[in-house]
Amino acid sequence: MKRQQFFTTLGVSAATILFVPYLVSCSKSNSVDSGAGPGPGGTVDFTLDLSLPVNTVLNTNGNSLINSGVIIARTSSATFLAVAAVCTHEGSQIQFDSANNRFKCSNTGAGHGSVFSGSGSVVSGPAPTSLRTYNTLLSGTMLRVYA
Repeated sequence: MKRQQFFTTLGVSAATILFVPYLVSCSKSNSVDSGAGPGPGGTVDFTLDLSLPVNTVLNTNGNSLINSGVIIARTSSATFLAVAAVCTHEGSQIQFDSANNRFKCSNTGAGHGSVFSGSGSVVSGPAPTSLRTYNTLLSGTMLRVYA
């Protein structure tokens, strides 16, 4: 092997080792995520199979999960709520407050901690706007979440 060929091969090998993990991390996945949701102009329309282990938390009243940038919660009365999973104040993750059937910002620092009703409207700020809400439709064990 000539010196130039050796360094070319070495460079390509090193680049492959360094960049393949980044490419794999951008691949599409069917698992639950905490992503920020669809980008501008994106739509929400997905179905969760509540019989799958990753989604079974929604079979119990008061539990929630985040998928595709949407937090889906099962209320104490066994209905489903779905809203955008990021606070409209500064983009912190939203959590479900099952005791009160409402959503709250996970950032509880000074000047944060917005609270939203089950319908996504601001109960207490500093969030300037309501959370985006989504429709839910349960058919058997399939829960559709859509705009």
